[in-house]
Parts: sequence; C-alpha cells; structure tokens
Amino acid sequence: MPRLSRARTTIIFLSVVLGLAALFPSQPSLAQASPSTGANAITAPNTDKFPDTKNHWASTYIAWAVEQNLAAGYEDGKFRPDRNINEAEFLALLLRAYGNNETAAAGVPWYEPYYSYAKQQGWPLIYDVADNSSFRRGQAALLMASAATGKRLTEKEAIQWLLDEKLTTGRTAPTVTGFYPQGTLTRAEALTFLYRLSQHSERLSPTKLPPEAANPAALQGIAIGDTLAKTKMVLGEPQRSDETKEGFTWQVYNDDYSRFAMIGTRGSKVVALFSNTAANWEVKPKIKLGTTLSEAIAIIGSKNGHENEFDYTFVSGSITTTLFIDRLDGNRIIGIMQTDSSAYGKPGNSSSSTLQGNYEQLSFDLANAERSRRGISLFTQDTKASKSARAHSQDMADRKYFSHDNPDSQSPFDRMKAQGITYRSAAENIAAGQTDSMYAHYSWINSPGHRSNLLSKNLTRLGTGVAFGGYYGVYYTQNFYTP
Repeated sequence: MPRLSRARTTIIFLSVVLGLAALFPSQPSLAQASPSTGANAITAPNTDKFPDTKNHWASTYIAWAVEQNLAAGYEDGKFRPDRNINEAEFLALLLRAYGNNETAAAGVPWYEPYYSYAKQQGWPLIYDVADNSSFRRGQAALLMASAATGKRLTEKEAIQWLLDEKLTTGRTAPTVTGFYPQGTLTRAEALTFLYRLSQHSERLSPTKLPPEAANPAALQGIAIGDTLAKTKMVLGEPQRSDETKEGFTWQVYNDDYSRFAMIGTRGSKVVALFSNTAANWEVKPKIKLGTTLSEAIAIIGSKNGHENEFDYTFVSGSITTTLFIDRLDGNRIIGIMQTDSSAYGKPGNSSSSTLQGNYEQLSFDLANAERSRRGISLFTQDTKASKSARAHSQDMADRKYFSHDNPDSQSPFDRMKAQGITYRSAAENIAAGQTDSMYAHYSWINSPGHRSNLLSKNLTRLGTGVAFGGYYGVYYTQNFYTP
C-alpha cells in the first residue's frame, strides 16, 4: 500500500448517488475537484438544487461537493444533509480523499480494504457498518486526528487537536464539551470535517500507531457491545453460526480448539461470550480459567453471586457471568460465559431440527475444546456413532425412559453394532433435562464416569445425538469408540 497523500485537488469526496443507505453498494466512485486557493476559498455554486440544503449551515460545502461531482442527492431530489453516516462510510471517505482507491475483491464487503488498511495502521476503530449508525462525532475526531498525527490519542486529546488546529469550532462552543462528542455524525458534518482536514494536512501520517493495551475483559479482542462486523474482521468468518432458543446466535470459532470461542450476536451487536480455553480472558481482575471458586467469590463478594451445582453466577450491570466449575479438580473455573440482558429479547424462531443439530455440534465442540485444553488428542467426529447417539436420545424421549439400556434390553454396544460400528473399545454418556449442551457437558465433566469417557486417551471417535420431548424435555447422548 503506497503512503497516502492528498490529491492535488482541494479535496476528494466519495460520490453518493443513492444517499447514506446505499453509499457504498459495491465499488464507490471517485470524482476529482478543481484546486481552490485556500481553506476558506470555496466558490459557492447554486444552493437551490436541493430543497433541504438551501438554508443549511453547510450549504456552501454541500454545494461545492455537488458542483464537483463529489456528492449527490437521493432519488427523491433531496440531499438529506442531517442523515447520520456510519464509521465504514466515513473511513472510506477519509482514505479515498487521500488517494486510497482500492476496491474489495468479489464476495468481500466493500469496506474490507479500508478497514484492513486502518487496522494495519493501528487506527482506533469501532467497526460500525450498520445503516442505523451510532457512530459519534468524538469517534470521528479520534479517527481523523490519529490518522493525521500518527499518534495514539484519547478521544478528548483528539478533539482538542482539532480545536487547536482550527479544524473545528465545535458544535456549540470551541471546547471539548462544546464539540458535542456524544452526538452522531451527519453527512454535512462529515463533508465539512474532511474538507478542512484536507486543507490542513497534505498527507495522512504513515506512522503505525503503537498497539493499544489488551483489554483483559475482551475475549480474543471482542467484548460485549462490539459489533458483528468487528467480530468477523478481528476473528474472521465463523466456522458455524448456531441459532439459540433465546433468539441470539452463537458465532462458533472451532478451527483451532486451543482457541475455541463462541461470540453471541443479536442483530449486529455482540451480546454473549463463551470460552473454555481462553487462558488470558479476565471477566473481572484475576477471575479467569484456572481461578478457584473461593478466590473468585472473594473478589466478587459472597453476597453478589449464586452458587449452583456445577456453576456460579453473578451480575454486574446488564451482564450475567457464569463460571463453570470443576468439582473434581479443586473447584477451579474451567469455562466462562457472559450474557448481556439484551441477549434474551424476542425468542428465536429456530425449528427443533435446527436446534437439534446445533446442540449436537456444540456437544462435540465442547468435548474437543476440553481435551485440547488438557493436552489430549482430539476426537474424530463419527457419522455412524452420531446416528446411534441420536436414535437413542430420540428413543428415550419417545418412550419416556432414561437409561443406557433401552426397554428392549439393547445396550449402547448393541446399538453401535447395529449401525455397522466395529470397535476395540466403546463407551456412552447420556444426560437429560439440562438447559442446553453446555450445561450437559459440565454435568458430565463433573461426574467421574462420564468425565473418564470424555477425557479418555483410549477413545478416538465421538458421535453426539440430541432429541426433544419426553419427560425431561431434552435428551443428550454421546457414543465413543476406537476402531
């Protein structure tokens, strides 16, 4: 990527043909403007073109941009200068104004090249690509000042830099507070900011910002309140997206079980986190995997949480944290889940067959992540064992029993043989009534016999099966074997 510098024209804006919602539908267009003689030397062409800009405070900037084919109105003839702009659109305008004309490859979101460059430079990003944007003026100031100075700044320092460099006089006063950093950024404000920045800085700083201190409360860089777009840009595309009965979706990252993570999203926002392998994830200072329950309670406060059979929960603000406990190894934390209250909105519409498959995959993933963390070779997922496991779960639900042996006196080993499995060793785990596969997993890991199967070095293949119905509502089966 070449160093970014301002074009010899006064400023370059992106052409907005269909307005904010369709600002960058695929490959944004770029138009060139004629040079002007200075920061204030803008020729004001006809401002009557749009009925909503005639008496607007930024009409001169808007008219200039339109005259130079740098921006356009909507199909209804309006410009909508006060409509909000999101971070992706603002970032693209900023970079293209300084000569970055890269376009995304086929099948890749249009904004990916811009974020890729900004991430490489270490610029502060919130990864806001939503149409109903919450991108703030303060965040725009931080992005502009960081890009121009090549320095790691706070939002307050960035606003002060804009004020000191005469790039803004604030919204209500030439102060940090008067800048109104909490306000959203409009199209008109974005055009004005970028015009002034282009007049001030010939080029953006090539200096890469020093890395930010890692946020220990973030799971692999993702925290509750972040966006789905950020999740995918930081972690990549998930290997699976599992809908839940609560209505949010687990974005499952299982390509490397030593870094197994699930990021729960509802709409475009992160509302839940889970991992049983992230050793550096601290949900509170010094509360992480490996911490004992007594140590955690001493930090949380004994009156602020609730201890259950295999987990401990506590609430802080809108976030509920569940610490899954290993009762057979000193009551150490071996899994952590966080959920925001917004995760539990409107229930999901997933079919029982979709949930069934999701629960089965999660049961397999949790087993392998558990083995990975303990240095045990991973299971191979086995189709025949899965058929046997699902059939047994379904049979227990249909005939309302809970046992390894079915009413026909068939054992797990009989059922596996009926699926064409030949084995040197084999085993089965069953559970019923747990909320989901996560709670079933931790009930098994806290039971000596079931734990032995899950962590056995002599079992190499695993099939998982789930069924809904019956007396307990949900039944779980795991069939293990070694050929």
